Amino acid sequence: MGRLEQIKEKWNQLRETDSLLWLITLGHTFTHWCPATFFLLLPFLVRELNLNYSQAGFLITARSVASIAINIPSGIAVDVIGRRGLMMALALAWTGIPYFLVGLSSSYFWVAVFMAFVGMGNYLWHPAAISTLSEKYPERRGFSIAVHAVGPNIGEGIAPLLVGVLLVYFSWRNVLFLNLIPGLVILFVLWKFLFGKPEIQGPSKKGVSVSHYVSGIKSMARNPHLLLLVCVAGMRSMTQTGLNTFLPIYLTNQLGLSSALVGLYISVAQTAGMVSTPLAGGWSDKSGRKPVIATGLFSTSMVLIVLAYFQVAWLFIAVLALLGFFLYAIRPVIWAWVLDLGPKDLGGTTVSFFSGAQSLFSSLSPVLCGFIADRWGILAAFYFLAGTILLANFIVLAIPEARKEDAAFVGKTVESQQP
Repeated sequence: MGRLEQIKEKWNQLRETDSLLWLITLGHTFTHWCPATFFLLLPFLVRELNLNYSQAGFLITARSVASIAINIPSGIAVDVIGRRGLMMALALAWTGIPYFLVGLSSSYFWVAVFMAFVGMGNYLWHPAAISTLSEKYPERRGFSIAVHAVGPNIGEGIAPLLVGVLLVYFSWRNVLFLNLIPGLVILFVLWKFLFGKPEIQGPSKKGVSVSHYVSGIKSMARNPHLLLLVCVAGMRSMTQTGLNTFLPIYLTNQLGLSSALVGLYISVAQTAGMVSTPLAGGWSDKSGRKPVIATGLFSTSMVLIVLAYFQVAWLFIAVLALLGFFLYAIRPVIWAWVLDLGPKDLGGTTVSFFSGAQSLFSSLSPVLCGFIADRWGILAAFYFLAGTILLANFIVLAIPEARKEDAAFVGKTVESQQP
């Protein structure tokens, strides 16, 4: 009976949510559609260009490293300039174009160059979108960010299914060209119904002052709990990026599965995450962020060990479903906890600082996993990822739970310093 009441409560929350959240979630769907597509195409690119695991990993690392350069400036633009609608529009436009250029490239050098640009659209999106939701729904921050995080699960769940089928009939290059179509449709919908809304502008027309901005940055740098949480998020992101890079290669080139079946396997993980994400976000609003994150991290590490140890094809469906359920559920909860601890009127900067740290950790994962896979086999890379996320769980246990009165403390401190 208790579980039924919880489900009814979540359903009522969804019904009461206005269109702003759903439209922003739609945009977030496409910013993750293209990366999900590319991960499925990567085995075919590796085969055509005759790449080893380290070279394949470097392509994803190049994307993550370049993303670090865009994170901090985008957060500054959101908080100081306050042009959130413009930032989201640019993010959508910049998401698909670099992948289109990758499809035109015939050498590893040019593929690597264009891969350095493909992550910029995705990371332009987060500071504007998440800071908007944090201000719009302060009492339901975990839930609203969780719904926003369902967007990637939808994009990364549908894209592998569709692309897996398309690869049966088209080359990987033609699939990249076709990828622009859903982006253009979503961009038109959001331009028509979202970008003119006043809710997506900054706290004021001119944004915050530079001195106030600097004070907020200093307060974040002096917060050890926030810095530890950034490390946890980075390790979780390492695991996700490593799996996204090498799991399709393993399923395609090692197990010999068809592209359609690989797409189905990846979609199963994303669908499980789509179910668990809003549940975890709502649970964290009531029970606290720490128990949700700790449970998710520990469970993810155990599932990864099972995935690497039992090399049975039929078992992958169940294991990937559990992996997606736990791995993706904790992502929005970590975001919510970071925003709880950060200055409330510098949401864009908090998000960009947080995303930059995640990009830094993510940039290490493909190269490290590629080196491990070349030296000891691809399954050893999965064991490495399991150990990484298990270490993140121990770090979470060292972070005190943020109470509501503590969550607003930093923001109030910065406000008191504003002239």
